[in-house]
Amino acid sequence: MTTARHETALGAGRRALFTLGTLGSAGPGVTLVQLQPYFSKLGYPASIVSNIRFFSLFFDAVTDPLMGYISDHTTSRFGRRMPYIALGSLLYAAGLIGMWWAPPRLTAGQFYAYLIAMQVVFTIGVTMTGVPYQALIPELAKEYAARTSLVSWMQAGTYLGSIWGGAVRAYANWRGDEIAGFREFAVYCSLAMIICYWLLVAFLKEPPMSPEQLASLRAAKAQMRAHVWSHFAGIGRSLRFALTDRRFLILFLSVFTYQVGVLAGLWMYPYLLLDWFGGTWDTPFAQAYVPMLFRESYFLWIFFGITCGIAFLPFWNRLGKRYEKRTCLFWGILGVGGAYGVSYFVFAPKSFPLLIAYCLLLAFVYCPANIYPVSMLADIATHSEYETGEANEGMFYGAWSFLVKLYNGVAVFWTGFALDHVVKYQPGDGVVQTAQTLHRMRLLYALPPLVMAVAAVCMLRAYDLDRRRMAEIIAAIEQRKASC
Repeated sequence: MTTARHETALGAGRRALFTLGTLGSAGPGVTLVQLQPYFSKLGYPASIVSNIRFFSLFFDAVTDPLMGYISDHTTSRFGRRMPYIALGSLLYAAGLIGMWWAPPRLTAGQFYAYLIAMQVVFTIGVTMTGVPYQALIPELAKEYAARTSLVSWMQAGTYLGSIWGGAVRAYANWRGDEIAGFREFAVYCSLAMIICYWLLVAFLKEPPMSPEQLASLRAAKAQMRAHVWSHFAGIGRSLRFALTDRRFLILFLSVFTYQVGVLAGLWMYPYLLLDWFGGTWDTPFAQAYVPMLFRESYFLWIFFGITCGIAFLPFWNRLGKRYEKRTCLFWGILGVGGAYGVSYFVFAPKSFPLLIAYCLLLAFVYCPANIYPVSMLADIATHSEYETGEANEGMFYGAWSFLVKLYNGVAVFWTGFALDHVVKYQPGDGVVQTAQTLHRMRLLYALPPLVMAVAAVCMLRAYDLDRRRMAEIIAAIEQRKASC
């Protein structure tokens, strides 16, 4: 199959259908960022929600490689990925709605147990939708640049979904009842997510496996003595398979290093922004030029930062056709580190124009940092297929998701601990934080990403899958399939 045929098969219509996955799932995901400040206002310690999110992300991490292994070894007439996406969206919605509809007047222990139960349901749904969905990338897009383009569309769906998901607080304010507003919005965004995923499943045709791959898979399944146990053993197999791939390890360690710095203080952002806005709306500039609709901290961030991110995606997509993916990821990682570094000075003066400029900067540098690792992971999966003769995209994306969520969980746990014991954040509605507390939050949010970004790009220098090498690999795989 030629590159031209790949591009034709992956036209704008199919890319738009693929984008529905992130368009639907990003909105519910954004609402979860509001859980910690929301429950803090109700008097629960920040560490409770952080501990729950740590448990959820750890559980999610463990199930991701299992899901990748299962979807890789599925031979359903509906495809390897689509059945799990359809069913998973229902569990995703049930868990999300349950978190926001927590019964009132629970003790701390009861609240903890209830959220754990809802997080388990939610996490299973996220795993069943997310891992098979991302495993479709190397199957749908075969060519080097086409993968970056498809991931750019996927990221655009994430940004758009974040926009409407970020409107949760604006809706709650308009509703006049914050509790009812959050609960109703959780139902609306969950229904929207289900519709998006089911449209994707109904109209986006999953590429079939080659006869050689199908025969190999059926032969392997026939040799399994304990089919159910073999699937659970797939957790270890997926991790071993991915972590023994040198290029996977280089890419992951690079992304992991810079993300550790970001996540060390990422959950400080809602608190910093709320404090920033507390002293901003009284300024003459805000009163004169900012519409009342956008006088809500999180919605303002979503509207400006993420919308500009969509505008920047075509730029980075075109740049990826001229330069290697590794080079573009270099620029993105260093840009993110620098943007977080300057945030120490942004949040101190509480200047409205300065915040807008900061949102623009973050949107610009996050584009390559988000799209190129996923696109490069598709190349790694194709290189593995070239060497082994087996298509194991799900195992790579499952292992990647496992590792990413594992360190996300640790970061969320650390943030809750830091808020209570390092930053000394005081929970409660209307509590004014001390200048020392705000200084510690700004420092923790800004310094680690800057330091770790420099270390990350040094590691990434060892990655060696470039445009020329991938063209050779793809041509060899297509020739092998044609000869079967």
